[in-house]
Amino acid sequence: MCVFSTSCTVSPSDYLSMLVGLRGTSYWTLQCSTYITTAKHFRHCGAAEFWNNGCGGALATVAEVPSIEKIPVTSLQAGDVVAFHGVHVAAYIGDGKFMDSDPNHGGVGDMTPNAIHNDGWFTGEVKILRWRN
Repeated sequence: MCVFSTSCTVSPSDYLSMLVGLRGTSYWTLQCSTYITTAKHFRHCGAAEFWNNGCGGALATVAEVPSIEKIPVTSLQAGDVVAFHGVHVAAYIGDGKFMDSDPNHGGVGDMTPNAIHNDGWFTGEVKILRWRN
């Protein structure tokens, strides 16, 4: 089993299971980008690297929208990464639900796009990224 390893590959269903299974992990253990890459068993990329180059080209940009309110939820696939103007990332887990790691809720947990925080993470442009493999 490779829980906190980046040396193994993971299927899409295992990736989703890991995203959900990490719920409750402290923000100080898994910050937003570490949460996403740990679940995928991929090398660590910071939020800016997700935004600027799709984590070294591992993800393709499938949509760019001007704000969180414009996220095209109906066209998202479970496992898509939502990058907020280079400062925060979250994962779409399906059925209109998102998860992230945020100190405002103590770590890995549910993220509601309608509940915009006042910390600046969720303002500005948004990119929807999809893992290539």
